[in-house]
Amino acid sequence: MPSYTRFRANRTIRRYRRDAAKIRVDVTDYARQHLYGKWRQLAMIRRFAAGWWLLILLVGVGLVVQVERLRQNTLFIQPLAGGTYTEALAGTIKNVNPILPEGSASADVTRLVFDGLTRYNASGQVEPDLASSWAISDDGRTYTFKLRKGVKWHDGVPFSSADVAFTLAAVQNPDTRSPLNLSWKGVKVQTPDDLTVQLILPKPFTPFLTTTTIGIIPRHLLENSEPSQLRVASFNQHPVGTGPFKLDQLDPSASQVELKANSAYWGKKPLLDSITFKTYSTSEQAYDALIKRQVMGVNKAPRDKASEARELASLHASELTTPDEVGVFLKNSAPMLQDKAVREALAKATNRGDLIKEALGGEATPVASPLLPTELAIKGVAHQPRFDLKGAESELEAAGWKKQPDGTRKKQDQVLQLNLVTQSDSTYGAVATAIKNQWAKVGVRVHVVEVDPTTLQQSFIRPRKYDALLYGINVGADPDVYAFWHSSQAADPGLNLSAYKSPAVDKALEGGRTVREPGLRAAKYKAFAQAWVADTPAVMLYSPNYLYAQNKEVYGFSTKHLITPSDRFYGVEHWAVRTKLIGQ
Repeated sequence: MPSYTRFRANRTIRRYRRDAAKIRVDVTDYARQHLYGKWRQLAMIRRFAAGWWLLILLVGVGLVVQVERLRQNTLFIQPLAGGTYTEALAGTIKNVNPILPEGSASADVTRLVFDGLTRYNASGQVEPDLASSWAISDDGRTYTFKLRKGVKWHDGVPFSSADVAFTLAAVQNPDTRSPLNLSWKGVKVQTPDDLTVQLILPKPFTPFLTTTTIGIIPRHLLENSEPSQLRVASFNQHPVGTGPFKLDQLDPSASQVELKANSAYWGKKPLLDSITFKTYSTSEQAYDALIKRQVMGVNKAPRDKASEARELASLHASELTTPDEVGVFLKNSAPMLQDKAVREALAKATNRGDLIKEALGGEATPVASPLLPTELAIKGVAHQPRFDLKGAESELEAAGWKKQPDGTRKKQDQVLQLNLVTQSDSTYGAVATAIKNQWAKVGVRVHVVEVDPTTLQQSFIRPRKYDALLYGINVGADPDVYAFWHSSQAADPGLNLSAYKSPAVDKALEGGRTVREPGLRAAKYKAFAQAWVADTPAVMLYSPNYLYAQNKEVYGFSTKHLITPSDRFYGVEHWAVRTKLIGQ
């Protein structure tokens, strides 16, 4: 580089350096004079000034937060049409036919495909479904239903009163072998026109409306089928209903069932395009599928996963009430249980609180009565005595059952021992063990027998082959418990699992199902409960919790009370998996 050019470059660099140094000096002098200096001048009020600055900052942050909250309050979720909801079910789906129910998984599909004259709403009360209204005659024997206009089957054929008459005739025909037959025995069906159905009862039956939730099947597809062949008819794999969703074909060997929205549904067209059910062998496997986000919901969270489901931020866990209760049904004719004192002692030796805590992880509500709370609001209803170990021992001693050195009790060389039968692969096993341990404390020896559901029904429940049975029952939407405690139901196919017979109880139950005035009905059931508690035909234990879990992305579920698990699909037309926030 020429020497003159290098000279000029060096001179320019030196000039920039001098200017930069001067700027630094000027900035430092300015900061010292106008900033640091002023701050030192404010030394006496420095904290005061800092407090004001902090207050201004907090007010600013608060203002931003309030503005954001106001913005959120002016937004609401709008459900959008489209998408598929997937749910995991424990069990199998082999047939879909409302008059031939097979299990809870099949019942869920049936609930979406078929409609009844009536249905249970979100509070467990009966409301119109295929019927738009009904009227009850003064004598309580004739129910006249007006059917909705314009309802069509999934194949496009118009629905009419003839379909209702056909369905009920099939249920009443013994060759069909419908488990619903008993509820419709003696009921006459008349169809004055296509949109009117009259059901005439042989005698007044106040809870009758609860039986009209049965799904209606199409006459035009099944009228040529022999009643004895309905259970194996191809219709059960190709069901056609009037419900909000339809099923083209069911493969009993598949682990997945897809339902498509019924675009011609008589009610509100579903927002969802489809619902897919995935079946699993156990409830634990079904729940795991939800946790792994393979599905969006599970029909019931397992008892030991309930706490986890409530705490997971990704899930919405709905606590639902049900009319289910579990008890130990004591066969009153069993040699060791014919003595009422023994049955009373067993009731007093039962600690429901400890049982629920130890065997069920707290996931149940104690029950000490054959009646659950109902809309009749029965006040002062009798309950079984509270846990009283000394009282139980006194009862047994007074009845002649003397305690032996080995802890057992004997009476005339007879050992006080019972066979307690229950269902295997369920929560009942842990409950049975807890019962065994509790009753052992008063000297009662219990042998627990656990068998699979089929064997339990065929080999034990139907022939009443047990001393005691640990089992659950669903008492339904009405306080009528005739089926479980009337003496006429003591033998198969009745559901009086204790084989209990009492004239006082029979009289009260017969009156309760014929009286329509709520106050009089309540009096009848109060008398029933009082006689029942005095006789102690069973030891009622608890009502299990029902926890329905869905991903929070699912919108629209609002049910609070279930009569059956499939009633959780009430209002499914409003469910959505696509949503957006919009301003008001």
